[in-house]
Amino acid sequence: MIRAILLWLILALPAAAQSLPDWEYTSINDFAGLLSNDDTRILDQALIALHDQTGIEGTVVTIEDRRYHGGQSGLEPFATRLFNYWGVGDKRRNDGFMVMVLPANREARIELGAGYSPAFDGRAATIMERAMLPAFGRGDYSTGLREGTLAVIDQIARPHAQGRLMPPPGLSTPDRNRPPIGFIIALLLAAPLVVVWLRSLFEKRCPQCDGRNLTETAEPILNNKDDEGWEVSQHAVKRQCRDCGWHTTLTRNLGYTEKYAIDGVFLGRTNFARYGLGSRGSNYNYDDYDNGSSSRRRDSSSSGSSSSGRSGGYGGGSSRGGGASGRW
Repeated sequence: MIRAILLWLILALPAAAQSLPDWEYTSINDFAGLLSNDDTRILDQALIALHDQTGIEGTVVTIEDRRYHGGQSGLEPFATRLFNYWGVGDKRRNDGFMVMVLPANREARIELGAGYSPAFDGRAATIMERAMLPAFGRGDYSTGLREGTLAVIDQIARPHAQGRLMPPPGLSTPDRNRPPIGFIIALLLAAPLVVVWLRSLFEKRCPQCDGRNLTETAEPILNNKDDEGWEVSQHAVKRQCRDCGWHTTLTRNLGYTEKYAIDGVFLGRTNFARYGLGSRGSNYNYDDYDNGSSSRRRDSSSSGSSSSGRSGGYGGGSSRGGGASGRW
């Protein structure tokens, strides 16, 4: 009898692991349908900016009921298992984070990667109590997710990237830690000079006369679709030096495709996925151009987390259970 029970438990373990949901997008997986379109866009753009500027991966996930995915052991073990199964964050720094909401269980979790200091757990608890639970309690899940995730980005992820912990809102920094007023005034006076100096370093120079008087114009390259209209996914960019007359024309990939009907009516835009290991550079033929595309999503049917054996997607990070939970 004991052998039979042990055998059943051993066979059940792989099934439980497989019951975890696979991610569909690297930024937002709203399986429970809690986010409005506007809040989805806001969070998608904020997570893109965070990754582009700091390298930190953050993801938002909503699941109706964790018990349908092998989560009978509780919220915290379930959140940690899902985080590690997806591999959120850089595998060397372990600096990813996950914001999770389970409406049927009336639970929420901010799961932090193993690279975060335990001091950030208190910050996560404050965000949960002040920004998320009040909105969830009145059924406004979209607002709670938006405000909570943005707070995690601003008060946890970015300070962690800068190597410091921000003080809680409403608490003044001790006077001894404040820079002297003279130092602040000196910085303000020196700022314009620093800007001019940096601009001189990074400003493009003419390859023929070494001058800085370059101009740039761009025109769309139309891809005709016969009677179906046309598409635009590239620009022809002309750069010209006003000093010596040097000029060249380059092709710039936009990172998206705009579609137009035969009568010129705009039909919509399709963004290219540009998030993931090495994916950003593949969309650019122009070294100093960023089109500001607002989609970092990538379909899991073509790529996935390193922890699940697929290529691309998340960076292979892990969590030891740091963060904060909330229930309402």
